Amino acid sequence: MDEILTRKEAARFLRSQFGLRTTAASLATMASRGGGPRMTKMGRYANYWKRDLTEWACLQCGGFLDSTSTPPNNSAAALFLYEEDLGDLPEFDYRNTGDPYFDEVTRLEERGSLQAQMDAAGEKYRRLLENA
Repeated sequence: MDEILTRKEAARFLRSQFGLRTTAASLATMASRGGGPRMTKMGRYANYWKRDLTEWACLQCGGFLDSTSTPPNNSAAALFLYEEDLGDLPEFDYRNTGDPYFDEVTRLEERGSLQAQMDAAGEKYRRLLENA
């Protein structure tokens, strides 16, 4: 029978078996935001099946590449290599996705002010680090 691991044990398993830099805290973050391995809840505690951890760890591998400029087969970037295949998709209004943060970033990018805001935020962050 497959073994059930606590979050701390799951992080240790992923580090030792696959070399992934995973902590219990990062698994907790992924559990709330998505993108992590499947888990089960027993009361308020998260538990992980070893088979689910192994499956998730294997999916984290991007596969073999012949160079760093070649996108892996399972990446979204690979889709755009074949634009003729995307011609039958319906028109999508990328400026109004319903996600207020994404839509705001898109509007800033179109106005050309996104880079200026990112630079200002970076400068503010550097000052905070210097004063810390």
